[in-house]
Amino acid sequence: MRALGLGVTVLAAIAVGCGGGHAIFNVDVYSFMAPKDDTVPYIVPPLSGVSVASPWQKISLPGAGSSLVDSIVILGTDSIHNASGGPGTIGLQLVMTADTTPGAPRDTALTVVPKPVSGAQTVPDTVRGRLRPGVDTLFTKSTIWAQVIAQGNNSSATALQGKMVLQSLTLTVVLTAKIF
Repeated sequence: MRALGLGVTVLAAIAVGCGGGHAIFNVDVYSFMAPKDDTVPYIVPPLSGVSVASPWQKISLPGAGSSLVDSIVILGTDSIHNASGGPGTIGLQLVMTADTTPGAPRDTALTVVPKPVSGAQTVPDTVRGRLRPGVDTLFTKSTIWAQVIAQGNNSSATALQGKMVLQSLTLTVVLTAKIF
């Protein structure tokens, strides 16, 4: 269930709980996605590649100020519902930014290895890994923006068509030092 109030859970794991002034919080990125923004339809023309993005999603964080981000681990699931065409591949990218105005810097936070697809089929996938270095500093702010991108490559003479559906996406952020 998507409950915006449960979007960010701050665990009381400061100092004594984790030691050394650490705090851990989970960001349920999926809960911030408006209904239907969790689905990215794609059409990949013959013998080409495309990237199709979901709308930007605003994510409110507790704001960690001058704290240092130790690590960010991501875990999620998606499925590729290919309707026709292929063979080809469909992959997922997660992009994050502090500002969505044109020309603002955007960081590719995570790229998932593309999965092979062909014809009408559903391919389940797991999104797992660490966010790319450089994206970490965004998590010291009180607001960030996230976008999911379906990346398709088509090696056939017919269009590859379907949709990538995100089913869950959670980030576990470990911070050190000054939180308040």
